[in-house]
Amino acid sequence: MFSESHNMIDWLEPYKVDGDVARNILILSCFIIYFLRLLVTLFFFYRRKMYWIEAFAIVNIMPWIFLYVTWIGGRNHQPVGLLELCGLLLFLLGSYLNTTSEYFRYAWKQKEENKGHLYTNGLFKHARHINYLGDTILFTGLTLVSLKAILLIIPISMALVFTLILIPLKESYLKRKYGNEFNDYANRTKRFIPMVY
Repeated sequence: MFSESHNMIDWLEPYKVDGDVARNILILSCFIIYFLRLLVTLFFFYRRKMYWIEAFAIVNIMPWIFLYVTWIGGRNHQPVGLLELCGLLLFLLGSYLNTTSEYFRYAWKQKEENKGHLYTNGLFKHARHINYLGDTILFTGLTLVSLKAILLIIPISMALVFTLILIPLKESYLKRKYGNEFNDYANRTKRFIPMVY
């Protein structure tokens, strides 16, 4: 009986994550924070329909991203240094931008006098899709925590999906729903990066 379980453990040996312990703890902590934040956002703050690509990414792509980051970054034996700590700060900043912007929009939408109006305050006064910027920043930070340049493909891909697919879809919807209210907002507020784009 025990020899069979030992064979299973041997089978998993190639997938063992045996890098720097502090790095592995940081990566695991980032994942726990991300998933808790994601659950709160999805089940409490979102009161809208999700685009198919958002739902597909969350359910089918995100778990693989986390496994990939864990496998690649978790095997890094270099001790954690200043770059990783900067990555952790970026991860926390991105998490703050995303969660705080979603929370204040949610709280604003709960007030009866705001029903049918577009939320343009809080962090959203700096960029129309500051929440997407937050996700891009937090995954850039996670890449720095892992200290593997190959993982930069993740935040770069996310930024491209946001700017080329999700933001145009969402803005088309917002324009139809809010009309001039959205047009005025778009004229005075950058799309993705405050003061830049």
